[in-house]
Formats: sequence, structure tokens, C-alpha cells
Amino acid sequence: FPVTIFRQYLKTQGAGANPIWASQASVVQNVWIPAAQWIPRTTTGCGIDSRELSTNKINTDELLFDAATAEYAQVMVVMPSNWNAGTVTAKFHWTASTGSGDVVWGLRGRSYANDDALDQAMGTGQTATDTLTATNDLDISPTTSAITIGGTVASGNPVIFEVYRDAAAGGDTLGADARLLGVEISYTAA
Repeated sequence: FPVTIFRQYLKTQGAGANPIWASQASVVQNVWIPAAQWIPRTTTGCGIDSRELSTNKINTDELLFDAATAEYAQVMVVMPSNWNAGTVTAKFHWTASTGSGDVVWGLRGRSYANDDALDQAMGTGQTATDTLTATNDLDISPTTSAITIGGTVASGNPVIFEVYRDAAAGGDTLGADARLLGVEISYTAA
């Protein structure tokens, strides 16, 4: 769907003064990528599950990330035409059906232009640590630090994002599968 962003607005100067045109501050927008769109890697990929919760029959698609091993999933997204081609941040929406503790989620990515080789390294990932509040509750992680996308970064170019659970990180203490529901990626509009 098209998005219209106005970059200037009419700013008042107080009683009796003429208004002036002022520039709008940077606008942050979001891209939501649900679990059903991610593909587990063939090597050390996460699990896939669809389940129905018992009482109200709420259904969710989930990616299952193991407690003992770093596991990964990837998705290709064509970034919106208003992306400023800068860094992005991420929040992870997740739950667990058992256990207690913290999960360290991570995200990294690589952008591609026409005729770029696909088999290239990702940019540097960033992580966010979040605590399971209660089993089968929705948890939304804190926002990661700024993630620099590798490759040919430009609006309209596809980006392969890779989400992972850093199970070896010192702060990851949840001794059960972390069930990812989706990733919210934020970017600055040009």
C-alpha cells in the first residue's frame, strides 16, 4: 500500500507573528514479518510449529529456537521505497510454553542490487535480551541497537534478514524452546 509522508509543516510563531514552513523530524516506520514468512536455514535451522491454545482456541505460527544451540531462520524482504538506506532496529515478539528465564534474540541482514551474487556474508548483527514473563504470554523484546545492513543498501532493494537465538550468550538462561511469533523491523523514512 502506498504511504504518503509530508516532510514540512506550517509552524506558528506566536500571537501576531507570521507562520513559517518547518521541516519535519525523521519519521520511523515499521515492517512486520510474522513467523510464517521466515524459512529455517538448512544448516542449524530452527523448528516450525503451528499450535492452538487450549481455552479460546487462539492459533499461532511459531519458530522454535532451541536452548542449547544457536539456530537461524531467514526471510527476503524488498524494503519500502521510502527507506533512507540507513540502519534498522528490531523487536522480537515471542513466547515459551514452559520454563523461565531470559532469551537473547539477534538479527542481521544483507541487501542486494541487480546482479549481486547471493552467497555473501551478512552485516553485523545486534541482539536484545528479554525475560519470559509467563508461559504462553506474548513477550515483546527491547529494541536492538542499530543494525548495519551489509551489501548494496538502497530503498527498493531486497534484504535477506537472518533472525537467531544466541543460546551460547551468557545472558540466555531460558532452558526451553523460545517460540518466535514475528519480528518488527524499524527504519527511518527518507
